[in-house]
Amino acid sequence: MIIDLETAILARLTAICPVGSVLLGTYDLIDFTDDNTAPVTLQIRLARMSPYGQTGKTVRLGLQWTCSVFVDVPLATNQQKTEADTILSSAMTALAGWEPTPGRECQILDGDETSFDGRILRLSFGFNLPAHVVGI
Repeated sequence: MIIDLETAILARLTAICPVGSVLLGTYDLIDFTDDNTAPVTLQIRLARMSPYGQTGKTVRLGLQWTCSVFVDVPLATNQQKTEADTILSSAMTALAGWEPTPGRECQILDGDETSFDGRILRLSFGFNLPAHVVGI
């Protein structure tokens, strides 16, 4: 359920992001100590699974994700910094109201706080997609 949905989200983002953009998922690592790491990287990460109802054995969940763009500020060119902004806004536009399947509408939420450690800048927003789990 989660891996398939994450694959669909990344496919949607790949279609709208500039060619060559680095897009990663929940289980992917970003290692900015590696000189071969792209200075601008987008990562979606499953942040929380929140049950919000149950009828019998059917549980309704909110799958809450974080979409973050990480920028290695000292290494990123001005063009790459502009692309980081484009990637973040394009991702939000692509996901707002998107229905990966009928009736499962993506809602934009708060994301992780913007952070900067003196080298890496993180810009984020969150989004929620409903899911159902049926017990046995």
